[in-house]
Amino acid sequence: MKIVFNTNYQNAGTMVCVDDLSRRFMEDGHDVSFGDWKEYGKYDVAFFMALDSDVERAKSENPNILCGIMDPKLVTRRQRREASKADFLGVSSIEQRDIFLQYNSNIFIYYMFPSIKENTREHAKKEKVVIGYHGNKLHLQCIGHLASALDALSEKYDIEFAAMYNIETLGKWKIGLPRKCHVRHVQWSRESYDDFVRSCDIGVVPASIPINGAIGRITSRLLSSFIYNWPGYYHKDYLLRFKYSTNPGRLYVFSRFGIPVVADFLPSHCQFIQDGQSGFLVYSQNGWYTALETLILSHDLRSTMGANLNCFISENYSPETTFRKFLDFLNSRIVKKI
Repeated sequence: MKIVFNTNYQNAGTMVCVDDLSRRFMEDGHDVSFGDWKEYGKYDVAFFMALDSDVERAKSENPNILCGIMDPKLVTRRQRREASKADFLGVSSIEQRDIFLQYNSNIFIYYMFPSIKENTREHAKKEKVVIGYHGNKLHLQCIGHLASALDALSEKYDIEFAAMYNIETLGKWKIGLPRKCHVRHVQWSRESYDDFVRSCDIGVVPASIPINGAIGRITSRLLSSFIYNWPGYYHKDYLLRFKYSTNPGRLYVFSRFGIPVVADFLPSHCQFIQDGQSGFLVYSQNGWYTALETLILSHDLRSTMGANLNCFISENYSPETTFRKFLDFLNSRIVKKI
């Protein structure tokens, strides 16, 4: 195949969808080019990122070219139009697939796992346990239940919450911090990424956007009142909110180092974590507290769960396996066009 990757952006998404993916195509023997916005007639496949996708023009110049948008977005009208006109979309999760089916039925889940060598660490009994987070500052600002659990745990155990995010770009995390638990802020960088993750004893992947406090109570009571005569509905039922682009990428990084994970029980997390075997799935303050305490108290369990998570993902969802399936997906669509 002759393939072109066109984007002017560089971010976490392009590291996987452009840098890593293009390398895999080249290693597989395909002809890969970058940044050719003028000669679409030369290519079989064009890959775009959502922010500057060029599907309409590419297809007008070459009706036979297969155009795909990796990690599509819904922010602007143009992005939604481009998504509907693309030949396929490469999404990162079942959550993202479901929302985009209204725009395009040709969707492949390309798990956007960064290229990280397996480097399993040994868990040993130690005085201070490091509970680590890496990702966007947005999730840190929404960790109400986790923050409360960390504060309660810090009264019994010597723990540290280490948070790696882009401080230089997004500013220092100030909203929703634990009040008692020591927090260490770490600037994200590709160079220090691996060392940071490997230094963690437990990984946490908060991803829900809580509907709690007064708003949550009022909303749940209004819903309960509205359907009062319908049996089985109660004001204590769950109201879950999470990003449509929620995906398992952050937990994958911990798995490569054999770090056990505690995560919000959202669809992708339930797909990758077997609760009680390769990590814990939680939501409430008590859920976070119980899961973290269980892992704090046993370095052997941390080793077992971390190894189980790495083994499950490697056997079922490795980047190599996903890439081979993606090749089959693309080839089947190129044949249809011919």
